[in-house]
Amino acid sequence: MKILITGIGNVGKSTWRRQLLKELRLTHNQVEHFDADCFKKLRHQADADCLKELPQNFSPDAIYVIEDIHATLPQAVLPLSEYDSTTYIIVGPISQILFWLPRAWRWFAAGRYSWEAKSGWQGNRRPYSLRNLPGIIKVIGRDISHRKKWIKEDWEKIKHCSNLQIVRAKWSIKGPKFNY
Repeated sequence: MKILITGIGNVGKSTWRRQLLKELRLTHNQVEHFDADCFKKLRHQADADCLKELPQNFSPDAIYVIEDIHATLPQAVLPLSEYDSTTYIIVGPISQILFWLPRAWRWFAAGRYSWEAKSGWQGNRRPYSLRNLPGIIKVIGRDISHRKKWIKEDWEKIKHCSNLQIVRAKWSIKGPKFNY
């Protein structure tokens, strides 16, 4: 079984994947999980935190949980039709802004931001450099301002998926909280 977790950027997909993984491992023998962003990072730069690559042949006895932000785009790791279940994570604008604040701080502290498969990290690699702030603000502003458009485009592609679940993420001090 292949389960897709997708949605626009910074809505809690990884947290949902880890929670689902924990629950599934209580009831199934073999559960594997993957973050498709890591595949692209591995091709372009060393990243020890990335997960392993997708298998060439999927075992019928295993459950595969695959997080892919680009699942509705041509660069998806698998076509939507290959998944047995699709979970789309959606978030309101206020919660998404609140989700962005910790990430913006981590980027500012690291001196790099907005990783892209083609170009790698942006930023000057100087921790707490004020020169990175305009770029960080631009990335966050773009994501917030395009969220409705991107959700609508995703919806047009996933609305026909079999076993589609919509999960709403909300910000909390302890991290994302999810509602069906």
